[in-house]
Amino acid sequence: MTAAIVKTQRTGGMLRGASLVAALALVSGCSGMMMPPAAPEAVTPQPRPVPQAPADRLLTSIEANGCVLTSDNLAPVLLRANLTQQELREVTPQLISAGRAEIAGQGQIRVLTDTCI
Repeated sequence: MTAAIVKTQRTGGMLRGASLVAALALVSGCSGMMMPPAAPEAVTPQPRPVPQAPADRLLTSIEANGCVLTSDNLAPVLLRANLTQQELREVTPQLISAGRAEIAGQGQIRVLTDTCI
């Protein structure tokens, strides 16, 4: 009978030890949850670019395509300037009267900017 009591005490002690190890493992795995989450880094929003007027977009686009608007580069100039042909017809006389563009050759428009003079 003494052997049975000793055996029970040994087994019970091992179970308590194993239970203690399991409990510590659970607690250590949860310890991160008890901490408050780290504050996210503040993100500064970038300012939105100010949209350009159609005339300014056209000038910039013609400058990027050799300073002269021709029938050969009409499509890429309008695409880059985000203009339609109707808008081109409206903006061109404004640029010419303001001295920012001139008629050059047969149907060509030359821009008069610091880059293109």
